[in-house]
Amino acid sequence: MGKIFAITSSGKTEKSFMDLRFGKCENIVIFNAGKNEFSIKENPFKDTGNSGIQLVGYLKEFGVSSIITGEIGPKVSSLLETEKFQLILLPEERIKIEEIIERIKS
Repeated sequence: MGKIFAITSSGKTEKSFMDLRFGKCENIVIFNAGKNEFSIKENPFKDTGNSGIQLVGYLKEFGVSSIITGEIGPKVSSLLETEKFQLILLPEERIKIEEIIERIKS
């Protein structure tokens, strides 16, 4: 079984750029590396308080084990550590989702 990644995204296609914000990101790309499949979900918590904490719980439902984003807050950081998520911070602005998926594959 392959790893399942969550990538924060500013748009709804693989041509969209990664959203540097975790909890307030517009969308989440769920990429199943084992099946080489992805789906894009709107972030249901982007306009709520503690959005990052709620988003972690939501991502667990999809079997996500690794999160790729630009930045996270301290509460989310400690929760990810407790929940044993792998966190990959990419502070690169203007990187497309398809480029990140290619990096995961190689």
